[in-house]
Amino acid sequence: MKGNVIGFDPDTNTGAISGHDGQRYDFATSDWHSHSQPRHGDLVDFVAEGQRAAQIYLLEPEYVAPGFVPFYFSPSGRISRSQYWLRYFVPVLVIGMILSAMQLVSEGFQVLSGLFQLAAAWPGIALLVKRIHDRNKSGWLVWVLYGPMILAMLFSIAAFIAIALGSSEIASLGIISGVLWIAVLVVAIWFFVEFGCMRGTVGANQYGADPVAQG
Repeated sequence: MKGNVIGFDPDTNTGAISGHDGQRYDFATSDWHSHSQPRHGDLVDFVAEGQRAAQIYLLEPEYVAPGFVPFYFSPSGRISRSQYWLRYFVPVLVIGMILSAMQLVSEGFQVLSGLFQLAAAWPGIALLVKRIHDRNKSGWLVWVLYGPMILAMLFSIAAFIAIALGSSEIASLGIISGVLWIAVLVVAIWFFVEFGCMRGTVGANQYGADPVAQG
């Protein structure tokens, strides 16, 4: 029989399932056969034994690969490491290197390179958010990287302006921007390891189906 988890108490390791027959069934974690903890709304298959649910198996949702626009522009859902590296990071890196090399031939490519970096900015954020989701973490975590980065850029610009104007604030602005860039580097290393190298949640999580489930 199929049903949905309607509640689970981790303190007592007991929960309840609303069967698709309209009945309620209680269960204990000894009857739960899944790598993840029961969550409200989980679709499960189980054997009804009176008012008790036994042999409960989580029915994993099927991962549907997003189309071009949702993949690159929507922060919703999850993507795997291979999707991130092969469909975004490597192509953007290669195109960026080509445009940088072309700048040696013509200054006109500087504008094209700037436009490309601008166009790739939002997809980079959206895909990083999806990688964070794949690790079952809130996408708002992206601000841990971009917050210090934006501040570092602003203070760096202020420092250059201070140099141009001969302001006495050069030293303090330089120190602040330097500290911020160090913070950006540390966070970037963390992001690279956790969201660039580590496997996402095995099976479905609160952000969607496992993008690696279909192999």
